[in-house]
Amino acid sequence: MAVTAGYLKHLPGIFRTGDGGFLDSYLKVFEALLSGRGDVPAAEGIRSLEGLIEDFPARLDPALAPVDTPAAAQPLRSEFLDYLGGWVALSFDQNWEMDKRRQWLSRIVPLYKRRGTRAGLGEYLSMFVGDQAKVEEPSGGFIVGAKANATVGVSSFIAGAPAHFFRVRINYGFAPAPFRIGEWKNLRKGTKAIVDLEKPAHTYYTLQARTPGIIVGGAAYGGSNSPNPLSRGRGRATIGTDTLIWQESRQI
Repeated sequence: MAVTAGYLKHLPGIFRTGDGGFLDSYLKVFEALLSGRGDVPAAEGIRSLEGLIEDFPARLDPALAPVDTPAAAQPLRSEFLDYLGGWVALSFDQNWEMDKRRQWLSRIVPLYKRRGTRAGLGEYLSMFVGDQAKVEEPSGGFIVGAKANATVGVSSFIAGAPAHFFRVRINYGFAPAPFRIGEWKNLRKGTKAIVDLEKPAHTYYTLQARTPGIIVGGAAYGGSNSPNPLSRGRGRATIGTDTLIWQESRQI
């Protein structure tokens, strides 16, 4: 912001006699720092305080929040975006890229208005764990499981649907998608943590997780999904670490 009139004009007339001398030069330094002047060498390259205040509302837009200067081969980061997230109680996943952080910061406040609803819970799951997790409210009527057998009180009910009950279903690792043990564990753990935090206190649910029945190794161990065809079936597998035998092996 260019200022043509100096601060000297705001002083009593006795101080404005002549060219102002030392007092005029002295005030120009403060004028450059506060309001901006282009004729003060000491203030070159320094933005005025008024200019910073004028630009501040634009910084509150997640799409315009400044990005920190990254080190070589480092992902983009923005301390100011993290600061804005703290205003609305949003903790970013450290694995999120910058675009996803901006996107969800802009969506989180409207999402709070739907907190405790099925739509809101579904969007939370989509945000933090992806589209593999779905929320389902069972309908009324005569329900006897969705598979060949059913356990009374667990996967079956008669007459109206149970009050305040819903299901959360997860599909993961079915072909052609790769299967990774670490992602599978994090998906189940993250889904349960989000549902427990965001669901209404008076409701209850079951978590149904489905993945291929038998996994021996993974892409990193020469398993069936290895990107190198020559290594498929030749890898190693540690039971309980990169192997899985899962009862619920059909998609839901």
